[in-house]
Amino acid sequence: MRANITLSPKQFAVALGAVALGGAAGTVLRDLLTGLQHTPVPRGSMTYSNIPAQTSWTSQIPWILLAINFTGVLIATRLLRGPLRQHDPNDPTRLLLITGFFGGFTSYSGLFVAFAAIWHLSIGGSFLVAVGAVVSGVLAGWLGLGRRRR
Repeated sequence: MRANITLSPKQFAVALGAVALGGAAGTVLRDLLTGLQHTPVPRGSMTYSNIPAQTSWTSQIPWILLAINFTGVLIATRLLRGPLRQHDPNDPTRLLLITGFFGGFTSYSGLFVAFAAIWHLSIGGSFLVAVGAVVSGVLAGWLGLGRRRR
């Protein structure tokens, strides 16, 4: 499969629209799902002086976001390994789903906000959650590849 490197203005507009539409849908879904987990630090807060003193660092672990990232990597890898394997990287379907939707749905950068909250309570706990996030992402990718190798 040879990638189409040069896009016409119309192809570029379609590609941009596909990524934007998929990204918006993925981000909205992620936001709705992460709203299900309550943590003592208000969402969007960049200061951590309002964390109650009795708060455990484990209460700050973003379980839902970790599950979202695991699921997103697993499904995106399966799609790239399966039905979207022969699609050109600039194919609107691939851009909509992989670059757009799963790019917006998963949020490794969002984990860093949670790491900061955990860091203020336990440096070791923050490292543990960070390593766990990376290991679970690699595991999801490995599982997404499946057993068959071509």
